[in-house]
Amino acid sequence: MSLQVSSLGKVWALVSRYGLRTGLQNAVAHWARSRLATPYDLLQKYGFILNKDKPAELPSPKPGPLRINWIVPNVAKGSGGLLNIFRAIHYLERWGHKNRTYVIGAWAAGGKGIQDFVQKSYFPIQAPIEVFKGQVADSDALVATNWMTAYAVRGLANTAQKFYLVQDLEHYFYAAGSLAEFAKESYRWGFHCITLGNWIAEMLDSEFGIPCSPFGFSYDREIYTCQGDLSRPKQKKRVLFYARPNTERRGFALGVLALSLVARRRPDLEFVLVGFPPRKMQFPFSAVLPGIVSAVELAAWYQRCDIALVLSHSNVSMLPLELMACGCAVVSNTGPNVEWLLTDEVCQLANPNPESLAEAILELLEDEQLRLRKIAAAIAFAERTDWASEIRKVEAAFYRAFNLASDNDPIKYVERQLAHGS
Repeated sequence: MSLQVSSLGKVWALVSRYGLRTGLQNAVAHWARSRLATPYDLLQKYGFILNKDKPAELPSPKPGPLRINWIVPNVAKGSGGLLNIFRAIHYLERWGHKNRTYVIGAWAAGGKGIQDFVQKSYFPIQAPIEVFKGQVADSDALVATNWMTAYAVRGLANTAQKFYLVQDLEHYFYAAGSLAEFAKESYRWGFHCITLGNWIAEMLDSEFGIPCSPFGFSYDREIYTCQGDLSRPKQKKRVLFYARPNTERRGFALGVLALSLVARRRPDLEFVLVGFPPRKMQFPFSAVLPGIVSAVELAAWYQRCDIALVLSHSNVSMLPLELMACGCAVVSNTGPNVEWLLTDEVCQLANPNPESLAEAILELLEDEQLRLRKIAAAIAFAERTDWASEIRKVEAAFYRAFNLASDNDPIKYVERQLAHGS
């Protein structure tokens, strides 16, 4: 049997796997690489890596509201990272700070209507949003939000201090090589790091000697709530999986294999896979694929499911707290990147292999009292968190960098909220 595949067959395989547009783009790229000594313009794509370091040159601000510039990656729908960035801006502008946002790269609407898109898709911020063209307005704080934007921040001097909002360790996103090293290099420049959680802070301090200011997770109480009597059995048991085929750190293959073992033991279950656009994929079980849906629709799915499998091989996802608030028991993998937030008291932790994860799910399915105890503890845990308190930690990190008081005592907090109509 011949192992050769025709050119048309290769194109069809790519289209089948990635869809028409992306599949054809990949086919063209494969064709170009087979015929060109240089597959693409490397300097055009990664020339920003050569940006010269320009230290911050503006004087430190006086006490009071800050001017904060944020440089963010491409704006698109459904990004948890962007959600956190725009949430922080939303709170900070309510508290009197002046924010501006600069977007690197193209985006879904071709560069037009960014402000309207962000207001409808994320938060109704009033801060100006514009495409980054190499320059920014003067600021007290200039904030990088991923490793590529850190290179842009490195090359700008018209600010008083440079900051780095680190939501995950991005060098783990790549195989060992150039991109991983580009990402790691961005942690060596002495920016003031504000990290999403203690695990990142500890890792950056340990590996790079960077002191960090961590803040934590919470959830939107207006969207994620518990509905109905949790002790009343549902007509059909449902298991939800946070499925991200193109995001390796979310353990898609591991999760599907674990669910295949669950399905063998419990063919009566319904599986719901959220987090990616529905496309032709063969699963070893019957699955509902809602696609990428709004937060309100997502909460409705959480409320209808009994157990959710959420895997994280870098920083933990925001989903566990949202699921907990909706009364859905959470199963996740062990590891310091997860256990800085989650414990066995509030969720079911298992070793990251298909057999252990399947057993963890089956134990909750077969022991209703255990599942209900986990849910009760999880709801209480989630309710102890609060986004306003966490974003206050971000604000305090800015002030600490300037050796300024954060003006965060209860009386002044209330006065500020009243003054801004919050």
